[in-house]
Amino acid sequence: MPDPIDLRPAPMSYFQLILRRFGVNDTLREAILAGVGLSPDEIESPASEINFAQQMRQFDNMNRLFGEGWLLDAPELWRPAAHGALGVAVMTSASLDEAVHVIARYISARTPNQRLKMIRGEGAVILRHGLPVELPEAQTKISVEVVFLSLGAMLRWLLGEVSSQVRYEFVWTRPEYAERLKEVLGAEVAWNAGSNAVVIPETLLEIRSPLADPVLHDAAVHRLEQARRASRASGGVKSRIEHLLANSDSGRLGSAEAARTLGLSQRTLVRRLAESGVTYRDLVDAELKTRAQRWLDAGVLSRGEISERLGFADATSFSRACRRWFKTVR
Repeated sequence: MPDPIDLRPAPMSYFQLILRRFGVNDTLREAILAGVGLSPDEIESPASEINFAQQMRQFDNMNRLFGEGWLLDAPELWRPAAHGALGVAVMTSASLDEAVHVIARYISARTPNQRLKMIRGEGAVILRHGLPVELPEAQTKISVEVVFLSLGAMLRWLLGEVSSQVRYEFVWTRPEYAERLKEVLGAEVAWNAGSNAVVIPETLLEIRSPLADPVLHDAAVHRLEQARRASRASGGVKSRIEHLLANSDSGRLGSAEAARTLGLSQRTLVRRLAESGVTYRDLVDAELKTRAQRWLDAGVLSRGEISERLGFADATSFSRACRRWFKTVR
């Protein structure tokens, strides 16, 4: 079986939107963050990213707390403004045809592990949803609904009343909140379909956007292209492993667990890191060194306490590591 493609980190912004909308008190906030493994500083930083497993854990927590369909209660999570440069590029496109091409090409620049394959069928353009790895049904549902609700909001802005001619197809059986979902989408909805897809009649493609702005559109597309290229950079796996290690309790994480988190086989993980000129052991060692230096300089913890926190078998092993790292016994 071929290796699954690399799972890429996503911007923190959508994670933050969910937390701010539903984490209205300390108890709910703590429950939404349960098991996610992010520090308060990381959550609040606009430059932070989350990995795929962290996003899915947040989705699981939301389903457990509020039940499936919770996304329907938060239109601020799927309006065009929630999607940054992608929302701007779609809304300022000259026509629906151009907007659809933008969505298909750049959705992964905004949500790196979601994709829409554009297929021209008989009398229609189909945007077929895909994920890089197989997920439990509950996680798949919310992943698809995030994309389709966001896409639906954009199409309603662009098409007005004729957006009702668009059809949304879902592979699972009709859920309890089906009527609410259909009302929000404002279009035809089909269940038990062969794939998760959005079907747009060709007759709608030439409709001009009421918000067309070529200057703003080009600027947004330029930003999306930069993000798209950055997410595909060969050093991406290295930075993601560094992020995982930095957020682990001891600075250690087994390579098998790291590979699973990124959706890679261990063999692919080793190869990707080799392309960046490092080994997995190098990255673990670098994280342990960084933590050791910070705690030694702070002078608050004893050497024994640092050794234990870093997962060394004993203080002697930690001292040997310090001699290697710092060329002296600190």
